[in-house]
Amino acid sequence: MKSTRITGFVLASLTLLTLGSSTVRAENPFDYLFFPFQKVDADPAKRYVITQEQGPWMVMATSFRGSGAEKQAHDLILELRKEYKLEAFMHRKSYDFSNKVEGRGIDRYGKPKQMVYNRNVQFDEIAVLVGNFESLQSDDAQELLTRIKTMHPRTLGAEPEAGTAQVYAGLRSIQRKLNLSADKKGPMGRAFIIRNPLMPAEYFTQNSVDPFVERLNSGVDHSLLKNPGKFTVQVATFRGKVVYDIEKNYDAEASVSDSLVKAAENAHKLVVALRKQGIEAYEYHDRHESVVCVGSFNKLGTRQLDGKINLEPRVAAVMKAYGAQRVQIPNSSQFGLRPRTLGGIQFDIQPRPVHVPKKSIGSSYLSRF
Repeated sequence: MKSTRITGFVLASLTLLTLGSSTVRAENPFDYLFFPFQKVDADPAKRYVITQEQGPWMVMATSFRGSGAEKQAHDLILELRKEYKLEAFMHRKSYDFSNKVEGRGIDRYGKPKQMVYNRNVQFDEIAVLVGNFESLQSDDAQELLTRIKTMHPRTLGAEPEAGTAQVYAGLRSIQRKLNLSADKKGPMGRAFIIRNPLMPAEYFTQNSVDPFVERLNSGVDHSLLKNPGKFTVQVATFRGKVVYDIEKNYDAEASVSDSLVKAAENAHKLVVALRKQGIEAYEYHDRHESVVCVGSFNKLGTRQLDGKINLEPRVAAVMKAYGAQRVQIPNSSQFGLRPRTLGGIQFDIQPRPVHVPKKSIGSSYLSRF
């Protein structure tokens, strides 16, 4: 029955895609036969500025700086679009090396060292970015990178040092003259693949939750995934185990072990109890355990010269409030640790600060393919 429903869904999706394709080409059904390649817009009146709509990975073709930088970048973009049929975009970034920066170590007054840059300058640099790729390892991205490195656009000229705003153009020209071996690289021979600079950092989050764990935490009122901070304090841990291989045989109707269910129930009950006391508590469930965390913090503290971190007072206060109590063992001179409890549910003996797991926009997008 389940496979029948899935097959029906796939057929319906294919039907919609077919209808969508015919709608797009309704004006001239023969366009695709004679012009199978994507048309790239190249209007001299337009400024092709990069946005978040472009792919997360692009090729950094070259950059320009100084007088005439924007015009030369614009001319190169038009040439790449018109002559090479490549989606090219412009991105401007400002640099300021005139301010003081905090260096490593301290001065004789115990304050952080203040340093200045070797060159006191301010300037804008305009980059030309090409392509639109979902993956860094994409074959298309690597092929385009190789192609761009060997291109010789008219815009950059045969002798780049003559009246160009291209960064390091003169140095590349000297290198070519000194290089006696055949060098196939062109004026964009230093091109490389970079992230779209306008994409949010969350898109590229590597330590993000996977789709299955995301489903486990969906619908949870006080899920740790909704925590606005970068750090939190894990105050309780409840472990369980799954009785089937989730990676290879996930089934939404499959059962899990009683210990994992019990772990999730305890975590939820503890969060509810803490929330009733006005405590900012969160729960989080993964394949093997459920945890309860308290607080949201943007930083843990200040790193000392010896490498240790001096914890923020609020972080230290949470750890102390829920850590085990030191009590004397009856009929003995020794002391032991007694875990704190709430509603009959135990906290961890030693709460610890942890990173707040984040939902990755990138992984969520790619999981649909």
